[in-house]
Amino acid sequence: MPRTGGDAHSVHRPLSGWVARLKPDDTPGAPGLLGPINDGDERADARTSARFLTPGWTRTAAEVQQPTGDPVRALALRAPDDSLVVELDDRGAPVEVSATGAELVARFEERWTAPPADTATVERLTGESLELRYFLLHRLDLETATPAALFHCLPWHRVETAARATSALLDEISPPSATFPAPDGPLRHWFTPAATSLAGPLSVLESGLRTRRPGPWFGRETSALLSGLLAADPHRLPPSTRAALAGLALRIGADPVLHHSARLAAARLSAPEPRAGEHLALMARLDSTFVLRAAGGEPDGPMSISLGQERVEAEVTVTRGGRVTVEMEIETGGPEASGSRAGHQRNAAEGPACYPVRLVPAGVASGEEGRAGGTGGTGAAAATGGTGAAGSVRYWMLLDRTGPVLHGRIAVPAPTGGFDVDLDGPPVPLLFLDRVPAAELLASLRANELIGPMRWHELVDVLPPRHPAHAALATYEEELPP
Repeated sequence: MPRTGGDAHSVHRPLSGWVARLKPDDTPGAPGLLGPINDGDERADARTSARFLTPGWTRTAAEVQQPTGDPVRALALRAPDDSLVVELDDRGAPVEVSATGAELVARFEERWTAPPADTATVERLTGESLELRYFLLHRLDLETATPAALFHCLPWHRVETAARATSALLDEISPPSATFPAPDGPLRHWFTPAATSLAGPLSVLESGLRTRRPGPWFGRETSALLSGLLAADPHRLPPSTRAALAGLALRIGADPVLHHSARLAAARLSAPEPRAGEHLALMARLDSTFVLRAAGGEPDGPMSISLGQERVEAEVTVTRGGRVTVEMEIETGGPEASGSRAGHQRNAAEGPACYPVRLVPAGVASGEEGRAGGTGGTGAAAATGGTGAAGSVRYWMLLDRTGPVLHGRIAVPAPTGGFDVDLDGPPVPLLFLDRVPAAELLASLRANELIGPMRWHELVDVLPPRHPAHAALATYEEELPP
């Protein structure tokens, strides 16, 4: 809901989705008491409520009595009738604010389309409660082009601690807790205004490795973290945080399957210029219209591009028949090397790695296609693959072992006109494609032309019953000729 300075709406609106009316206590001068959340409708979002779109609201703070009886200064709004509503966090507790915090928030609201991001302002914001910082940055990020420096007010030292501890655990430093303690607070959702798919998988990795969590889980988190790092705006992260995460990415990249994506993520974090890491990208620009030009007398052979980065070699071809083929080999050094991710042994139940292949219309940056969305997709999955909001299509190429090499090949319909083939995303174990729509998996089964029904059954039959690959395989078999 972008807002311009010239509209008639209130400048001051809730930062949080939950608010409560402040009711005066019976004792004069005592802190007020909170009414029901959103007047009893907890599913409502106060930020979009018509009540707060009328002019006349002002930003303030209020003394609130907590359930424990202790008073707390909370962020609040004063209505035109002089009544007060208090902003609440996701637990229903008042959002605490310093003595000058309400004035700081008001300053942001009055300059909403061009929020201040000078060093002094960021330092003041750092001194406010974490809940206030989160809600302010979350709404700013939704509604404005937020200056990257503002996100530096978040407690990035927690992320750095978790990243260094995870690197140590992957290197099997013993005992890691002596040198690399756990973060001094949970990562939770606090960092999502700055970057998605970062704090969540990092937190799971750190705690899972520290507690030696059993079962298959590691492959989901490493792929999700690399996706988040590739999609994040490095400028929103302080330099020390970028360095810690770049080091962790390289540790994760000890697994040959993840080596390319990890190396690219580390390069982007280490040199956060707009084109950082571009020389490492596995990206091919192709044009299906050359087929039409060939009919006019131009050469009519296929258009092929060879790509390579250290362990990875790929050949991308578009044919006169309107097909795109992608063939890839990853040098692993043998089953032992590819089965180990740094100091962590891969769980065989995760299944083989599946490499994401994105076909992106020319002129659309791959980052805009939601690489951080991981395996969940960026929109409705069409029958031709996982279709993103800007027209990209994603397929999953199964990597099967041939000696010391992992090999995969897909053949898919070529988009019309110019397009990019993006091979930079991290592979995901088959088990963890459980959030991919069945239609997208069906398109991927069709695309992996070298994999037959028998091999698919070997891989899919052992997956959990609700995995979408079962439905995809059933439909795939129905399509096969008798």
